[in-house]
Amino acid sequence: MFIEIASAAVAAWEIWIEGSKAYELDDIIRVAIALVVLFSWMLAVFYFIWWWVMLILSGWKEEKTKPAINSIRYSIIGLIIIILAIFISPKIWDMLWLNVSKYVSPNAIFLEIKQISTKFFGSKDDLNIDSSTWTDELPADFSNL
Repeated sequence: MFIEIASAAVAAWEIWIEGSKAYELDDIIRVAIALVVLFSWMLAVFYFIWWWVMLILSGWKEEKTKPAINSIRYSIIGLIIIILAIFISPKIWDMLWLNVSKYVSPNAIFLEIKQISTKFFGSKDDLNIDSSTWTDELPADFSNL
C-alpha cells in the first residue's frame, strides 16, 4: 500500500519537476514569486466574489452591508497592491544596483504563471471537442445519459 502511494506521489511530482533539468536560484525565485502572485490573485478574486454575494444576500441592512463593503474594498486594494508590486518592485531593485529584473520582470512572472497554469489546468490546445459525435436526440428511456 505504501509503495503504491509513494510511486503515485513520485509520478505526480515528476509532472512539476523535471529530473533531468538543473534548476538555478533564479528559476526557483521566479517560480516562487509566480506561485505567490497566482495564489494571491485567486484569493483576492475569490474574496471579492464572496463578499459581493454576501452584499447581495444581506437584504441591504446596514449592519450586514458595512462588513461586506469593507471586505470588497480591501480585496480591490489587495489586487491593486499586487499589480503595483509586480511592476514597481523590479524597478526598485534595479535602482539599488541589484540586477534582478531579468527574472523578476512582469513578463517573466506572467510567463511563469502561464506555464504553471498550463501544467496544472492543461492547455486549451489539449481540449478535443468533436461535435460530429454529438446527437441531438435523447434516448427514449433515458438509460444512457
